[in-house]
Amino acid sequence: MTLAIAGVTAAAVINGGVPGTAGPAPEVTAAPAGPTYVYKVHAPLGKAAQDLLGRGFDVLEQREGDNLFVLGDSATGDKLKKEGFTSVIDEVLPAPQWEPPKRKSQSLDAAALEETYYGGYRTVNAQYAHLDAVASQYSSLATVVDYGDSWRKTQGSGGYDLRAICITKKNAGDCALSPTAPKPRFFVMGQLHARELTTGDMAYRWIDHLTQGYGTDAEVTALLDSTEVWVVPIANPDGVNIVQQGGNTPRYQRKNANTTNGSNCSGTSSSHIGVDLNRNTDSHWGGAGTSSNPCDQTYKGPSANSEVETKALQALWRNLYKDRRGTGTTDAAPADTTGVVISMHSYSNLVLFPWGWTTSYKTGNDAALRGMAQEMARIAGGWQYGQPGEVLYNAAGATDDWVYDDLGTASFVWEIGPGSGTCSGFFPAFSCQTSTFWPKVKPMLMYSAKKAANPYGGAGNPPGSCPTATNATDVNIPDNGAAVSSTITIANCTGNASATSAVEVHIKHTYRGDVVIDLVAPDGSTYRLKSSNNDSADNIDTTYTANVSSELRNGTWKLQVQDVYSADTGYIDSWSLTL
Repeated sequence: MTLAIAGVTAAAVINGGVPGTAGPAPEVTAAPAGPTYVYKVHAPLGKAAQDLLGRGFDVLEQREGDNLFVLGDSATGDKLKKEGFTSVIDEVLPAPQWEPPKRKSQSLDAAALEETYYGGYRTVNAQYAHLDAVASQYSSLATVVDYGDSWRKTQGSGGYDLRAICITKKNAGDCALSPTAPKPRFFVMGQLHARELTTGDMAYRWIDHLTQGYGTDAEVTALLDSTEVWVVPIANPDGVNIVQQGGNTPRYQRKNANTTNGSNCSGTSSSHIGVDLNRNTDSHWGGAGTSSNPCDQTYKGPSANSEVETKALQALWRNLYKDRRGTGTTDAAPADTTGVVISMHSYSNLVLFPWGWTTSYKTGNDAALRGMAQEMARIAGGWQYGQPGEVLYNAAGATDDWVYDDLGTASFVWEIGPGSGTCSGFFPAFSCQTSTFWPKVKPMLMYSAKKAANPYGGAGNPPGSCPTATNATDVNIPDNGAAVSSTITIANCTGNASATSAVEVHIKHTYRGDVVIDLVAPDGSTYRLKSSNNDSADNIDTTYTANVSSELRNGTWKLQVQDVYSADTGYIDSWSLTL
């Protein structure tokens, strides 16, 4: 296993603060310079895995057969042996050699957008300045919402607002903090665990993909016409501020910055201040995979929902989603429940869904959740999927369990990033975001956002959420001959099609100017996509936008193609329809 993880350092380059000010950096004990170790520990699923978590080790979200992995220092191996675990050093991690771009600003002006560390990752200020810039540039689409304060801000010692952005084609009632919204809602958040840098960057790119794509990308346009998308790019800004203070050697802070219950943590190995916000909710709080030691990485906090960040997220979710589920462990949310919530984490290439606190029970909506998870994993290129205890280990008090437990909303965790290679670990090279992660995560997000209208299969598919359908059967196009067609049948998608329906066409044909393309609706109405012209290039690989809003979506649609001049031939390779 090769992890692109840096050693911990005391270097400080970023002073986080309240938006618009330069608040003081938190006083955090940093580890002395030295190598960081990854230990491979024999801990099969079940009792052994839960025992390892219960001993306070920094257990990574990574499994290889019967082995888990522990992050630590040179003394961690002796501690593992003393506690009765068999382990070997899997890797000694060197510090990266690059320097981050220099800091430009401490306030949320235009220069704050340039604040980066560790090769390009955005600081909290840069993420927040980005939200403001997006809301200003795309005022008809985006609204920034302040949904609370971080722990340090509540103490008057720096800290941050907790900020979300709502993105949709805004109409009356959209982006209101009310569970009776006219549109279904898709919610995604990053960096609940501060050191998981990839997740904040994925959120940043997702915001840009939606706002920049509206009106030019048919799939994005249809989504935002029909759905509210909510993004919290950094759910734990105090923790991220600690991480970013390391500059070119980011700190391993996972938790928030609350020092009330443990201010003397050493900062070495797994001994850090704060509360694990993904173990703090009242959904089976204090159960498997949590710790009562304030310095442990999985410290659950002094009580359920003790943290201001936890309470603020819960209040936001209750304002966005109706409570549709009973209180029993196996109670199901109704089939017409809307909404999907994604919490992005790293790493291990996993898709997880409730219950995380146990594998002895399945949720009442297990079949639908499992089916969605399977499709997400397929889109990602073959990730594992399941309840946490089925593929990793049980963990109680997590936010995804709480969302489903309290509201009945479909909820998932994505562990983004491979377990080995140059793009693995908490701190992968920034170039991995473009080369490896975004190409997988973008289609996962698009799929999940479309499912927000009907995750459990009982609400039909309102406009913009009908799944893309494809016909990949080849159809020969005769030279200067009669028109031919390829059909796609749409079912279970109630209502009319979109004014920006997408028709993705792939045709192999020499001298493509000979080709005329029409979309034929189920009622026989014809919509011209491409006329003949003098274009002598080969092949057609184009996505056309068609206003078919007067047509019912259900029925048999045809792609009709004709070669209207002689001397060139070809065939329909494939086509896809998004209504």
